[in-house]
Formats: sequence, C-alpha cells, structure tokens
Amino acid sequence: MTHVGGSPSTFPTAFAKAPEKDFKPISYDPTNFKIFLRIKGTVIRDCWLRTLLVALLSVLLVLLKEFGVVDLGIGGTGHTFIGIAMGMFLVFRTNSCYERWREGRILLGTLANKSRNLMLNVCTLIPGEEGRPRELKEKIQRLLSIFVVSIKNNIQQLEHFVHLHDFAPMEADFLLSQEGLKTIPQMVALWIEHTLSQAHTEGYISEYALIFLLDTVGAMVDAWGGLQRIRDTPTPFAYAHHIKMFLHLYCFTLPFALLDTMEYVSPVAALFITYALLGIDEIAIEMECPLVDEPNHLPVHQMCRRIGVVTLETLEQSKCFRDQVVSESTHDHSHHHRSHYHRHHHSDDRDESPFSRHHSTATTRTHTH
Repeated sequence: MTHVGGSPSTFPTAFAKAPEKDFKPISYDPTNFKIFLRIKGTVIRDCWLRTLLVALLSVLLVLLKEFGVVDLGIGGTGHTFIGIAMGMFLVFRTNSCYERWREGRILLGTLANKSRNLMLNVCTLIPGEEGRPRELKEKIQRLLSIFVVSIKNNIQQLEHFVHLHDFAPMEADFLLSQEGLKTIPQMVALWIEHTLSQAHTEGYISEYALIFLLDTVGAMVDAWGGLQRIRDTPTPFAYAHHIKMFLHLYCFTLPFALLDTMEYVSPVAALFITYALLGIDEIAIEMECPLVDEPNHLPVHQMCRRIGVVTLETLEQSKCFRDQVVSESTHDHSHHHRSHYHRHHHSDDRDESPFSRHHSTATTRTHTH
C-alpha cells in the first residue's frame, strides 16, 4: 500500500535522524562507587575556575601570615551563621528547580501517553484498513508526529519547520505555504481535530467517539501549554540575584574565616566547601530550564522521536490485528455453520426414526388384517 507522505519502509528512518546535537540523558549506576570519577554531565566545568580562585586566595593568605606580612584572619563565627542561612536558601532553590524538572517530565509523559492513546483509539474506532479509512489513519499518524516535533521546536525556540519534512513532507509543505504562521503546534492541533471531525461527517466514527478523541487532543494541547509555562517562567530575578550575590561573597570571604582556625589546611577546606556550595547552585541552574538539549536535561528530542515510532507501529499493527480478527471471525462462523448443520441433520434422523418405526408397524398390521 502506498502511504501518503512516506512509506512504512522509509518512515522510521526519519525518526533515526538526530539533530545537530542529539544529547541523551546520562545513564549511571548509583551503586557504583566509581561514579565520582566521571566528568561529563557534572558541574565541575561550570565552577572549577571560581573554586580554584578561592583556593589560590586562601594560599595567598596563608603565605602572608606565615611570612609575617599581615594576618587577615577574621574568625569564623559570622560565617557559621551566614552559612546556615545560605544552606537553607540553596536547598529551597534546588527543590523548586527540581519541581520544574519533574513537572516537565510529567508533561512530556502525558504528551506521549495521550498521543499513543489517540492513535490506538483512531485505529480501533475507524473501521477498515483499505481506501478512505486507511487514508484517514495515516493522515492522523503523520499529524501526530509533526505535532510533537513542532512542540519541541516551539519550547526550544528553534526554527518552526526544523525536522518536520523528515516526518511528514506533504503536511510540512502545506504549513510552510501559510504566510505569517507563528504557532505551528496550534495549527497542527486544529488540523488533527478537523480530520477527526471529517471522519465523523463521513460516518466512520460516532459523535460520542468524536467528543472522546477531541478531549484527548485537548489534553495534548494542555501539556504543550504546561511546557510553555516552564519555559517562560524562570526563577524570579530578585531571588536568583540575591542568592548568587551572597553565595559568592560567602565563598570569597571564606578563606579569611578559615585562616585562624585551620591555617595550612584552610586552602583545602576552602576548595571543597566552595565547590560544594557553587555546585549546588549550578545544579539548580541546570534543572531550572529542563527543556533544552543538555546532558542533564529532559530528553525532549528522544521522546518526540519515540512518539512518532510508537504511533507508526500502532498504525501498522492495527492492520495485522484486524486481519487476524477477521480471519478468526470467518473461521468461527464457518465452524458454527458446520456444527449447526450436523446438529440439524442428526436431529432429523432422530425425529424420523420413531415415525418410520410407527409407519412400518402400521403397514404390517394392515397387511395382516
């Protein structure tokens, strides 16, 4: 069968095409102690320079004190209280950013589940795998694929038509021909709903099924809106600025506070404490915007590609399953017909036997008389 916009043999390869930087989430074994030796995906690259400057400052203070030039130690009492408050601020910031990361993952999962359910329901409710029914199913599958890809482009603020031609060339060309079109996902969602309404008008799905399918599309649009909310609502500037300013003041004054109590060991202590605090802040920054292609961010591209593969597999499997159901139905009907024929034949034999015996007895009595 010829597929509009792509054949089954070539369409899956389109989903294998990765973008210029196809980042994948870093997989690791939390029970393996060698995890601390890994550099990729960590925050070392983001805060190593500032950590090194603090350590060098601490070394300089130790040398100045050792050679009797000047003792710049200020005591650690004030830093102790400030450190407690700073730790609470960092914990609150990290938790709030993780909630954003977690909500983004939930919304992506909702988008994937609703897409799968919509394709399953379309393949089940629209009867037939040839002609117009098959054409409607293929069109909805292609529209679902470019819908999730257009959402990825929208939330990552990429070009509107990036990768759309790989998944549905005909539909992408139509969208490209629409001048002034800025919200591609909204246009594609409207296209999906129009296609479902057209299937209802042509008598392939009932009104109740149409309402149910439109609700599913609405849930997908809601998930897109949630992803946009995460993208467009960063941490308030005043909160982020206040933490950033006092965090760096604390770290760069830490060598002065450690000088009197730890002396020669203060550079090492300042190094680890600074790396711990700056690292927590960088982790919060990583999770604050979880929808871009980075190692610690959500695998948006992989999930969009997976949705396209799953919907395509559902479309192809529905034909095989429906053929199997039709074959089993035909076999059961033929078996039922043969069983009914045999039961009827044996029943006639049983019904005729007493009559035949009665007729034979009556004839014999007649001849006797």
